[in-house]
Amino acid sequence: MAMSDEVKAGYKSKAKRYKPKKTFKESFIPQRGDKPSEIISKLIVFLSVAALLVCAVVLSVYFYHLFEARQNHANIKVIYKKASDSATGDENSLPDSLIEPGAERKPLVLLPAALTMQELNLNYAGFVEIPNCVSEAVVQYEDNDFYLDHNIYDQKRSCGTVFADFRNIVNDYENSDNIILYGHNQKDGTMFGQLDYYKFNPKYWLTNPYIYFDTLYSEDVYVIIASFITNTEPEHDNGYVFDYHNFINFKDEGDYTYDRFMTEITERSQIITGIDVNSGDKFLTLSTCSYEWEPSRHVLVARKLREGETTQNIDTSGFNVNTNPKWPAIYYKYNGGSYSG
Repeated sequence: MAMSDEVKAGYKSKAKRYKPKKTFKESFIPQRGDKPSEIISKLIVFLSVAALLVCAVVLSVYFYHLFEARQNHANIKVIYKKASDSATGDENSLPDSLIEPGAERKPLVLLPAALTMQELNLNYAGFVEIPNCVSEAVVQYEDNDFYLDHNIYDQKRSCGTVFADFRNIVNDYENSDNIILYGHNQKDGTMFGQLDYYKFNPKYWLTNPYIYFDTLYSEDVYVIIASFITNTEPEHDNGYVFDYHNFINFKDEGDYTYDRFMTEITERSQIITGIDVNSGDKFLTLSTCSYEWEPSRHVLVARKLREGETTQNIDTSGFNVNTNPKWPAIYYKYNGGSYSG
């Protein structure tokens, strides 16, 4: 039976209405015959998907590196503790110091833990610890750049490693007057990420006033005498920068004297410890990033315990919070107030 013209028209209409579905390639990749608007739309979709994939890879690497850093942090602590606990009294004895010019000295003897740690990295220079706050291996290199973004295994990592200033003498018979350690302020609390306790809660000092720093040859204890925030750019303090990191060996005159160092850190410190200090003391300085303004630094300064001093006989009763520490000018600009020294 012949179809009427109306029925034929209906079939043709349905044929037009039900076009075959486009493939993925036809839908998202420009094809010959596409209109300019279709090509632009497909390119936008393609680039958006590519950007998402790149972001996913970057984030995956970032979080993996964070996980890896925490694992390395935990493993290094275990390795160091086991090596330290294995030490005997004879192995851990310290060499005699030079008594008078020209006197013969005993050879420096590596601590057992140092031997173990140098197997991991020949640039290993010590281990710094503040109980429940900092517990990190310390390295030292020929510059102050490499370990900003390399871990203790010398892999390229943004977390870096705690390192001593390359100008410091850290492991000799007579070390620098002021050993300076740098470390990132990691948000996960590793490295120097928990030093913020000293600035947000100055009375934290009463719980943890000591820094333990084991070098290759000696196990030394320091008592913290100052905690302050400072600038690194001259424009943040009317053209002035307190370059604490250049006070390595005190000079008899000029910019880097012991007296100027003590004046600067005492005026700036948020804590008043009451611990006595003199020009014959040795110091340890911990430096990390701070976030009051960009860029700023949080600095802890500690003095080495003298012969006869222990953590049991240091008098901490003179502690007070400094109600008027000296800040850079940028602080007063945004927070008001002024320094009345």
